[in-house]
Amino acid sequence: MKRSLTIFLLFLWQYASFAQQVNTDNLSKLLEFCDATKADEILISHKGSIVTHWKRTDFSEIQGNASLAECNTPFMGTASMVKSWTGLVIGILVDKGLIKNIDELVCSYIPEWEAGCRNKITIRHLLTMTAGMNRLGGSGVLSKADMNHYVMNMQPDTLPGIRFSYSNESVQLLGIIIEKVTKKKADDAFEKYLFQPMRIDSTTFSRDSVGNVVLYGGCTTTVQNAHKIGLLMLNKGVFDGQRIVSAQWINESTTPGSLVPYYGYLWWIDKNSKYWNYAATGDLGQMTIVFPELDLVFVRKQSCDLSPASRNMSWMGPKFLELITSIVN
Repeated sequence: MKRSLTIFLLFLWQYASFAQQVNTDNLSKLLEFCDATKADEILISHKGSIVTHWKRTDFSEIQGNASLAECNTPFMGTASMVKSWTGLVIGILVDKGLIKNIDELVCSYIPEWEAGCRNKITIRHLLTMTAGMNRLGGSGVLSKADMNHYVMNMQPDTLPGIRFSYSNESVQLLGIIIEKVTKKKADDAFEKYLFQPMRIDSTTFSRDSVGNVVLYGGCTTTVQNAHKIGLLMLNKGVFDGQRIVSAQWINESTTPGSLVPYYGYLWWIDKNSKYWNYAATGDLGQMTIVFPELDLVFVRKQSCDLSPASRNMSWMGPKFLELITSIVN
C-alpha cells in the first residue's frame, strides 16, 4: 500500500511538473495551425519527454494525387532534411580520422573532378554551400541518370568562398567522399556510423538510374527517427548516453559561416528569433527544428497535400516559430 501511494504521488508530481512547463492552450493553437497548413504528423519533445505526437486523421481536404493509404503512411520523406544528416556523417568521419580536416581539398578524394581540383574547392566549401555552384534545381543533378558522373564533371559558376549558393550538387559530392573514405556505399556508411548506433530503422535512400545513392534528398524515414536526430543535436552529439559525434562538430555545424548568418554545416540557423534555433528542412515542410535554450525539438511531416500553397511554404515564418516556442514559455 505504501509503495502504491508513493508511485501515485510521483505520478501527480510529474503531471504537475508537465503542466507547469507546457502551455496546453498554446499547444492546441500550434496543432490547429499545423492542421491548417496541411501537416500530416507532428512530434514535439521538451527536456527529452514527448509533449505530443499528433497525426492527421482527416484527409478529405488534402490536395494531391495520392490515395488515402499513401497519405496515411507511417513513413516520412525527408526531402532536403537528409542534407543535414550528411553533414553529421562527415563529422563522424572527421572524428574518426578518416577525413583529416574539412579544409582538405576535395581533389584529395575526388581527383576525377578536375574543375574542383583547379579551383581548390575544399570539403568546408561543400558543407557551407560556398563552393561556387549555383542552385540548378530540376536542370541539375536532380534530372541526371548518373548523378555521380554528372557532379564529377560539372563546372562551378564562380570561385569558391565568394558567395553562398544552395546546391544539391555539393551534397552529392560529399556522398562520393563518404564512399571513398569508408570504402562503402553511402547508405551502408550511414547505417554503420549513424543509424545503427542510434537505433534508427525503417530508413532508406533513393538511388539514381545506375545505382548511385542520392544524398541531397529523397530519403524515406519516420518522424520518430527524425526526432532522434534532433535529440542528438540538442545533446551536443550524444544519444542515449553514447557519444555519436563530437560536441565540437555540433557547435561548428550550428555556427553561421563567414558569408551568411543563417547557415552552418548543412544546417539552417535562425539567430533573429527570440529563441535561437537551427533546423534540417525539406520541401513541403519536412523539418526538424531544435531550440537549445528551451530544450525543445519539433518535427513536422507532410506527405499528402501537394498544392501550390504547400510547395511555397508561405506559412513558414516568425508566427510559426513563435507558436512553437509559446508552448513552453
